[in-house]
Amino acid sequence: MASKTGLFQQIHARFHRETGFSLIELMAVVTILAVLSMAAVMGYRRYIMRGKSMEALHMLADIGMKQAMYFSLYGQYVSTETFYPDPIGGGDKDWSISCPVTPGDDPAEGWCALGFRPSSDKVNYQYITKGWATGVADPPATYILDPSRQWWYAIAQGDLDNNGLYSTFVFSSEVSAIWSINPNQ
Repeated sequence: MASKTGLFQQIHARFHRETGFSLIELMAVVTILAVLSMAAVMGYRRYIMRGKSMEALHMLADIGMKQAMYFSLYGQYVSTETFYPDPIGGGDKDWSISCPVTPGDDPAEGWCALGFRPSSDKVNYQYITKGWATGVADPPATYILDPSRQWWYAIAQGDLDNNGLYSTFVFSSEVSAIWSINPNQ
């Protein structure tokens, strides 16, 4: 019995002598938590950027569908003359075009003729679409390989994180998929 009591006293004495954590153990835990937090924040930012990029994919697909509908009705495609909205950095720009518009009110005229309207009044990308019509110059070979056929293309570009690099997405009548240049920049 005396040996059990002596063992308990030794354990009890040791436990009371080594209470708390050493500074090195605490710093190791803090370092591990910092690394995990940084990984979580970076993953969250990538997730947010991918979500914002989905806007461009959906809107380009919608532009493509509306270009096809316009062509079936009028025998030509619609062109907008400039990117809209104005240069975009950081996202969340107002889409302030409201239809109908006075003829000659560019860029609204092209978007209204197309019947295109984003699902939200705020957009993260700026958009342009160019289309074949009688008398329109040939498109850049980057987007249309065979300009002898009727064609259209649409571009979405935006600088979501204000780093000066644009994420660009392109869709055209010659392809069945949207392709990206510098996605999530």
